[in-house]
Amino acid sequence: MKSAHFKISCSQTIRCQSVKAHLEETAALSEQFAAKIKMPKTGRLLGILHDSGKFSHAYQTYLDECKQFELGKISAPPRKGSVDHGIFGAVYVMEELRDKKNVISEIVAEILAMVIASHHGGLRDFLGLDASTPLWNRIEKYGRNKKEEYESIKEEFEKNFPQKDVRELFSEAVLEMEGLKRCLPNFTPFQMHLVIKFLYSCLIDSDREDTRLFMEGIEEKSETDRGHWKDYERRLEYFLGKLREKTPETMSEKRIKELREEISEACYQAGGWPAGVYKLTVPTGGGKTLASMRMALRHMEAKEGTGSGRILQVLPYTSIIEQNAAVVREVLQCEEELLEHHSNVMIEAKEEEEHNLSSEQYRLLTERWNSPFIFTTTVQFLNTVYASGTQNIRRMHNLAESVIIMDEVQALPLKTMKLFGELVNFLYYACNTTFLLCTATQPDLEDRSIGIHAQVREIIPDVAEKFHQFQRMAVVDRTMTEGYEIEKAVDFIEGVKKELKSLLVVMNTKKMTREIYEALRKRMDRETKVLYLTTELCPAHRSNVIFQMKTLLKEKKSMICVSTSILEAGVDVSFEGVVRNVAGLDSIAQSSGRGNRHGEQEKNGITYIINMKDEKLGSMTEIAVGEEKTKAVLDTYRRRPEAYDHSLLSPIAMRDYYQKYFGAGEIKIQMRYPLEGDSELEDLYSYFTKEGARVLTRRYKGKTGGYQWKLTYPFETAGKKFKVIDEDTVSVLVPYGKGKDIIGQIIGKSGRYSLSEMRRLLREARPFFVNLYGSKVREYQECVVASPISGVLILKDGYYDAIVGIKEEQTLEFLSL
Repeated sequence: MKSAHFKISCSQTIRCQSVKAHLEETAALSEQFAAKIKMPKTGRLLGILHDSGKFSHAYQTYLDECKQFELGKISAPPRKGSVDHGIFGAVYVMEELRDKKNVISEIVAEILAMVIASHHGGLRDFLGLDASTPLWNRIEKYGRNKKEEYESIKEEFEKNFPQKDVRELFSEAVLEMEGLKRCLPNFTPFQMHLVIKFLYSCLIDSDREDTRLFMEGIEEKSETDRGHWKDYERRLEYFLGKLREKTPETMSEKRIKELREEISEACYQAGGWPAGVYKLTVPTGGGKTLASMRMALRHMEAKEGTGSGRILQVLPYTSIIEQNAAVVREVLQCEEELLEHHSNVMIEAKEEEEHNLSSEQYRLLTERWNSPFIFTTTVQFLNTVYASGTQNIRRMHNLAESVIIMDEVQALPLKTMKLFGELVNFLYYACNTTFLLCTATQPDLEDRSIGIHAQVREIIPDVAEKFHQFQRMAVVDRTMTEGYEIEKAVDFIEGVKKELKSLLVVMNTKKMTREIYEALRKRMDRETKVLYLTTELCPAHRSNVIFQMKTLLKEKKSMICVSTSILEAGVDVSFEGVVRNVAGLDSIAQSSGRGNRHGEQEKNGITYIINMKDEKLGSMTEIAVGEEKTKAVLDTYRRRPEAYDHSLLSPIAMRDYYQKYFGAGEIKIQMRYPLEGDSELEDLYSYFTKEGARVLTRRYKGKTGGYQWKLTYPFETAGKKFKVIDEDTVSVLVPYGKGKDIIGQIIGKSGRYSLSEMRRLLREARPFFVNLYGSKVREYQECVVASPISGVLILKDGYYDAIVGIKEEQTLEFLSL
């Protein structure tokens, strides 16, 4: 028997999994996963072929040496990856199955070859930007140098999987591809590249899962049943019933409570609608967290398909995820069934014991996303499809047949908008996935620049009326032609504060926020607490400031909070008034959402817009264009307020703003993920278009001759270039609170750290890191030192302030410990 894997027990007993068993069992899982896009036979064929190269004598020798090493019979293991077991299946497809007279057959063969040959390490380039052809070269090299090996493996493979049966599967795979093309109304090259990634996800998850089950001695191969949506729905309805019984204290609160119930009921009714792309345009404080979950639960209960879907909530900020996940976990009583996947999740030993979840189990859950509820970040969601390697894309197939709640959808990074729009198209049309796009400031997602082709249906039947009824804040334009200098702005803020107990002040840049804060702190009397909040405070510090803020608000103490936009989206606080430096109208609306949030004041609160003089935005193009388009809206409002229903927060005003914003030439360019250094392929989106294919084939022809294959996608190159958030930042560990003790442990350690020690320290240190742009780190050279842990920089004691975070005073050279 030829083996694919082995496991040696403590008693030195060797248990083996045959190559045939692994191929058949992987094929069964891959068939199940690929059925979600109606390509089960394609999935099965991938499973049968992916490790067929393990029938080779070379691989069996390699595996035998691995056994000998684990048994202690030889001193060194064979080099990992020394046998290319993935290439045989790719060559077999191209030589034995491909029909060169049929274009679809050629495309399917190329897809299978790429997925099989790349199932370790990530999808490679079909055609690189430098005219390289990694897969083609690998196949040709194998054909030239390994002819005898190929024939030997082929003979062994076809003893177990007759060629007639394999050819029949390939023919069915071709028919499935033709059927999928008919299913997608706009089957572009970009959509095709997503099909390939989906199939790749099916294979690598099946391969790794079957291997895990064998290694752990688990015989059950079927996916866990997730059909308990009715139970969760019943728990949510019980909680909402209790909520309805609570008596509001004021008429304003009563009105807000009734409106929230109407929104919740509209969501419940929408849960019975078919799969689609829906938007939930709800004013801030409209209760969309539980209302959207109500819609999703009912929808999943009624959803047609393989029954393998889940509910995902995708949010831009970890603080909101933790807040929302805590609410949903409590209401639905879904402790282990709800997976939080974001950077702030820390698995301490105590938590592992309480939740019965080891770090290895958590890693597996984050790689697979097969929990019923996933709460994750925009970063993790987009990485699933567009990042390089295998760890992220493994979970892509589990996005199918699901409900994806995109909360605060307006906060999507602008450069990812086109990629997001195309992903929505694919998941809806090909994967039967429903999207619920939630925000108080709904962008025009059907804009051609974003490219969502499905009709985006609004859940709330009378959005304009709901916004009018829900209005708790009025926006008042106090901008001046000459702009506000610092002292003038502080005079204005001080005047507003005299009439209020609590005031939120939001600026666009950290520099301006700091200057306003310092000036206000000198002006305010002792009874008024002035708080400061920016990303130059570490997460633990920010959490403490927000806790202090909520306490002061609850106790109705005199307070001003000066913040960047970090406090805008989703943070559940309620100030009496807001002052906002002019920015995009969506940002102004989000800031307003932190005022009179629950209708505590009988009269509407006020958000004042001011414009700071000489504000240096640098490369912050999105904010600069947002300011410009908001000023155009303000100009219209001054002349014709009736055009916006007499409210700058009305849906009509927001629609006009977004039309102006997305219509700006520089914004359209930004939405396609612009790249530097290539005058022909200027953005990531173009890598997967007809125009991009023409550029790549022309480059190849100019260098080598005619390109023989149909597909050109530079998967690996694109994956390495993709970053949801620009990574020109450095993480610096700061001496705040427990962070100071952790720094002491790191500095006090002599010698090298073990891997487990390093992981423990880094996990504990996570809330005490501040991300600084590289240029900023260079400014703080004397303040920052290297540490014994590679890649970890430490801020020296005395350079972190208990209020404003990192200090800016000195600029000297690096020191090392």
